[in-house]
Amino acid sequence: MIRKGRFAIWNEKEYPIVSRDRKYFLQSENLEDAQQGFISLEQEGVLFKEVAIQELEDAYEIFPYAMLSGYRFAMESYNEQNGMITLVTNNPYAIKKVDVSPHGKDEYQIQIPFEQITVLEDRIPILGFEE
Repeated sequence: MIRKGRFAIWNEKEYPIVSRDRKYFLQSENLEDAQQGFISLEQEGVLFKEVAIQELEDAYEIFPYAMLSGYRFAMESYNEQNGMITLVTNNPYAIKKVDVSPHGKDEYQIQIPFEQITVLEDRIPILGFEE
């Protein structure tokens, strides 16, 4: 599973967190979370719960990446139908060890089967949880 985006810990459980009109909402697709005060707003099958930052135990943004031959690659897209993932780097030295092709200005990409990589994550604190 590839996690990317903003997440928060509330009641010892991780949820995606979204903001709208300077308010923060936890997001869940688990209908049992309705018992915790989550409600349906706009999307069918998706529940939201408005929370104050002070109610959160932690908040962070996750950036997934993979390492190939010692070089860091960002995950650009994943095709579930064929199981291929597109990885991108701007490191020009990667072309010496990884079979990449040019992609945009000063970028290189490679498409490989998802099962050939290990997904790693950078977790950057947000919303005042930096310390």
